[in-house]
Amino acid sequence: MLRDASGRLVMTKGWKTFFIIMAIAMLVAITLLSIFLGIAKSNEGKWKTNTEYNYENAYYTLTDSLLNMENNLSKLRVTRSENLVNEMLIDVAMNSQTAVANLTTLSYGGYNLSSAIKYCNQVGDYSKYLAQKINAGKNLSEEDRNTLDGLYQSTFKLGKSLGQVKESLVAGGKIVDGLGKLNGDFVSIAEGLVDGSIEYPSLIYDGAFSDSLTDREVKGLSGEDIESSGQEERIKKILSDYDVSSVNFIGENTNGFDSYLYQVNLAGGQIASVQIAKKGGTIVMWDTSFDAKEPTLTVEEGTLLAEQYISKQGIENMKGVYATVSDGILYVNMCYAENDIIYYPDMIKVKVSLDDGKIVGFEGLNYIYNHTQRTLNSPSVTEGEVSNMDFGGLSVKSIRLALIPITGGKEILTYEVFGNMDEYNFYIFVDAETGKEVKVMQVIDSDEGELLM
Repeated sequence: MLRDASGRLVMTKGWKTFFIIMAIAMLVAITLLSIFLGIAKSNEGKWKTNTEYNYENAYYTLTDSLLNMENNLSKLRVTRSENLVNEMLIDVAMNSQTAVANLTTLSYGGYNLSSAIKYCNQVGDYSKYLAQKINAGKNLSEEDRNTLDGLYQSTFKLGKSLGQVKESLVAGGKIVDGLGKLNGDFVSIAEGLVDGSIEYPSLIYDGAFSDSLTDREVKGLSGEDIESSGQEERIKKILSDYDVSSVNFIGENTNGFDSYLYQVNLAGGQIASVQIAKKGGTIVMWDTSFDAKEPTLTVEEGTLLAEQYISKQGIENMKGVYATVSDGILYVNMCYAENDIIYYPDMIKVKVSLDDGKIVGFEGLNYIYNHTQRTLNSPSVTEGEVSNMDFGGLSVKSIRLALIPITGGKEILTYEVFGNMDEYNFYIFVDAETGKEVKVMQVIDSDEGELLM
């Protein structure tokens, strides 16, 4: 800057150039900021859209499952044909499993939906128990039918209440409220089982989810507590088959033990839900959206991939013990194995896509609750003695030692006898101490895959 003859400041050529450059730079900065904010807004919108899609899909599948459960429970009140009763009970059991899976997906919103999950688990397991009773040649008692009637009433109320949310969605409402949080109406309805607004009968029976087994000690967690932040590398290891774009902390879950909930953006627009235990950072469960395609892998190949995945996560001595396929997805049940003994209480479930071999889901609740060092007594009964036992017309294919859970939170060492008869597969569990049969399970084919009953 210079002054002219009158004393006024005059801008020189150099200063003019400087201000022009600064103006251009500011314009560029404003433009870039606008683009960045637009991209951020777009990504946020995309994330919310994908989250909404996943939750709505889970919600609609849940309501369909509850409707099927309600219809069959209603028909059971008037049906006396053993074949029809057995068929309906199996259908209730299958739909309860679907309901539990979708309630678990919805629980990633950070809310305690444990009571609804417990209810559906109990209905399904009670249905299996009654089906086993019929297969054993016994009739349903009056008490059984009264219990089924009570379950019908409570399932009807739950389904009707959830229908209110459906009306809201049809009218343009959203099930996701804010950053991954569930719609309050849905939460209040699902949690109604907690506060007792929806009553259902107490179920005491020989089943994995009976009331006598609900208060469980957490045995499988160890290590120091982790923080909710800074878990990107841990989550990338969990989602090793995927390219992780970003990790969003959703909230905490205190159902039985403290855990953290995350929504994870993946390359290609997919979203994964991840739950990690606060103590030690153990994987609790995770799931992702996927489009099932025509399978190219065998069950054996998929099971091997599941075992390899578990090993990569640092969970040792796990073995695939049972697998079933539904809609191109292999569901592998894996159990802890040591000294040629299968520990069924320490179970992890892994989902494998049979079209490309990707791991698409994981659930380790049973392992977290039950895994611990055990001291077992040596069997009093030998494998040879079991092989000579009379199992009717069963063609025995294999015998192995297995620890199984029983009523009252107890465990017993058994011989697992696997075989077939009349094109049906059976698992018979023989007490390794007494030589008595303690449990029989049959593999049932259904439209949804295979079911162990």
